Amino acid sequence: MVQLDTGPEKEYITHSSYEYRKKLGQFFTPPVIANFMVEWVVDNRQQINLLDPALGLGIFFRSITEKYPSLVRDFVFTGYDIDREMVQKSKTILLPEHLHLTLKNEDYLTTDWKTRYDGIICNPPYLKFHDYATKDCLLDIFKQREMKLSGFTNIYSLFLLKSLQQLKPGGRMSYIVPSEFLNADYGRAVKKYLLESGMLRYAIVIDFSTEVFENVLTTALILLLANDSDSEGVEFINIHKLDDLTRVKSYLQNETTSIKLGHVVPMKDLEPQKKWRMYYKGLKHKQYHNLVPFSRYVNVSRGIATGANEYFTFSRRKREEHRIPETCLLPCLTKAQDARKHFFTQDDFVNLVERNRDVYLLNAQNASEDENVQRYLTFGQELGIDQRYLTSHRKPWYSIENRPPAPILVTVFNRSGLRFVKNEVGVYNLTAFHSIYFKEEVLSRRRLLMAYLITDVAREIFADSRREYGGGLKKFEPNDLNNGYVIDLDVIDSTSAEEIDRLYCQLRNLEIDGRESDQVYNEVKVRMNEIFLEFLE
Repeated sequence: MVQLDTGPEKEYITHSSYEYRKKLGQFFTPPVIANFMVEWVVDNRQQINLLDPALGLGIFFRSITEKYPSLVRDFVFTGYDIDREMVQKSKTILLPEHLHLTLKNEDYLTTDWKTRYDGIICNPPYLKFHDYATKDCLLDIFKQREMKLSGFTNIYSLFLLKSLQQLKPGGRMSYIVPSEFLNADYGRAVKKYLLESGMLRYAIVIDFSTEVFENVLTTALILLLANDSDSEGVEFINIHKLDDLTRVKSYLQNETTSIKLGHVVPMKDLEPQKKWRMYYKGLKHKQYHNLVPFSRYVNVSRGIATGANEYFTFSRRKREEHRIPETCLLPCLTKAQDARKHFFTQDDFVNLVERNRDVYLLNAQNASEDENVQRYLTFGQELGIDQRYLTSHRKPWYSIENRPPAPILVTVFNRSGLRFVKNEVGVYNLTAFHSIYFKEEVLSRRRLLMAYLITDVAREIFADSRREYGGGLKKFEPNDLNNGYVIDLDVIDSTSAEEIDRLYCQLRNLEIDGRESDQVYNEVKVRMNEIFLEFLE
């Protein structure tokens, strides 16, 4: 993790709560990144009017005054921030430098789209759209500019899109944002507008094992843009530590070099509807044969969303405390850690019950005459559970989504790769797992498919579809899996299928007996992986 050891940002973090900073999406830029971003913009030597749309404590403007003391009097600085305290502190810090400075305690997204700037440098707030106070106003503003954006679009993307329209010809811009939009569904529109602008020159992806911002798991992507005629391609550059920025800086300053530091993709070949991780990570499935979309065999959907897990889920002790009858509860996996193996059995469920884990889900729709259930529903209303976002859109508010138990579950978040779980008990599942339902054509071969899903090669190929966060955290949405690739079961001959089935049964028995650490368990898994590889290579 990159820490802010000194300076105004460190002092502010020390004296402000994490909850407050998270509410406003405040994550401060480390100085080494700020200096790099500033150099891309100011070294252009054409900059006069400079903008920071999310000022914070003015680290970009401070970097300019330190690195270019002989030039700062020629610049005009403009900064926006919705946090009044930030603006006041920035004035105190920056005004002694005698800068041409205008700091505005306003929402950048809802004010002044007409002014153009020679240079824009920004670390925008990282906020989900529905958490933003002026979201309804934003919808109208972006719609007026014929920008059709998903409701899942993160606010940082809106900052980027507005800045694209405010950069003067000949100007440069640098943004640091999460790389999530490169691979997320909502990012398609953002990438489309980026390509249409023709301004993107470099996408510098900071390795996902590096936590760039203090106390937050987010990816980091530095976008370098220029409003000039050199729009033939975008260079994707991976760095594994922030010290590598020095090497990238030298590379950018030597524009005549014929050896590229990263992977250059012609602008015409960049497709907004595709995940762009293929341009900086490569695609594992391209090296294999006999693959088909996972959606050929299954439908993947998210688990049940309650809107208030702490209220709707029960342990044995909580059930006894509120005297909720078992007929009004459904067996349910609520946390990924409660199913750590590939097979979830009745014994596993009983063990969770005995350990007082939350393994029941309230199902109160048919309990109108049970006094204890009615008392608990009244308690929920007193807590305001019925007024939460999801519950307020349901009738009745305590109803649950109609999602049958899935035969296979798969973890949503992971660090070591996907974990597919055979649901042998028929329990329901919350959103810690996605639900996998077989299509009719694969029912007779569902065990063969499950055997493939627990192999290393399956996890490797699915990795093409993942989304990545800081600290090595990975996530899969349902469509990431639906659109991922698996082996074409039709190419597996009957003799091989029989051997796979035998190994699969052996693996299951070993796992149920708790022998995953045995050498024979690993040997069985390796052999099963080898058989599938014979049909993939």
